Amino acid sequence: MDQKLNLLVLRCRDIEVSRVFYEHFGIVFEREQHGSGPVHYAAVFEGMVYELYPLKEGEPADRSRLGFAVNLETDLRESLEDAGIAIISQYEIEQEPVFVVEDPDGRKIEVRQSEPLGSGWSEGDWTRFRSVLLILAAIAGSLSFLNYQSGPMIGGPVLDVYFFYFALLVSFLFWPVMVVAVVGFQTINPYSDPVWTRPTHTCNPFRLKNPLCIAHFLMCFVMAQGAGALVTAILGGWLQLLMGIGMIIGGLEGLWALELVIKRFPEKMALQDDVDVAGNAPPE
Repeated sequence: MDQKLNLLVLRCRDIEVSRVFYEHFGIVFEREQHGSGPVHYAAVFEGMVYELYPLKEGEPADRSRLGFAVNLETDLRESLEDAGIAIISQYEIEQEPVFVVEDPDGRKIEVRQSEPLGSGWSEGDWTRFRSVLLILAAIAGSLSFLNYQSGPMIGGPVLDVYFFYFALLVSFLFWPVMVVAVVGFQTINPYSDPVWTRPTHTCNPFRLKNPLCIAHFLMCFVMAQGAGALVTAILGGWLQLLMGIGMIIGGLEGLWALELVIKRFPEKMALQDDVDVAGNAPPE
């Protein structure tokens, strides 16, 4: 016996406001009226009729929970923010973010990408762009041996000696301090995202409202330079070797500092209250 849901009716305080809200998820409504019945909106997709009916006076709004899988051409979070839709919580299913918002009648609505991101930068996947930058960083690090001498620094230019020690100091101290300072400040910045997600290799590395992604990419960039320096250490000598090791250690320290900030400010991270053991949000 085949079963399929083919009708969903929501009672709304203001069907015009609700129509505008749900159209942000790509639903196209048609205005309808059956005989002397109330004016309402209806949409048909994947064999299901989805209708918005006006709520009768004195009738309480229901607490249904809906979920939509959408395929937008822009980043889902940015699309919601541009539409003025507040994200009240979020969680992840199979490493894909699910955003929980409220419709005009207070219902919880879950929104996620219908397909995993990965087809290109225009769909919000920054993997390729980040990979290109990391490759360039590795190449730059591999060529840096041209700026150093392979022998001991004794008798070498004083400025080169000072620059080398300063670079090592930056690698060991500056990056973790910078991560704690910048990301820590963003936790109290009212213009940053109210909820942050753990950084991945697909997130936008230049999104100032989520400094976790910026710091994560910057540390990866530094380690890529260090890895490139290690590859050509045989040509650049021991200075090149120490420089590569120092940059990799500095990047790892920066990632460690990022984890400290995440644990220090758990209220900024994606809420897990709505997620069960299987990774699904329970109905309310």
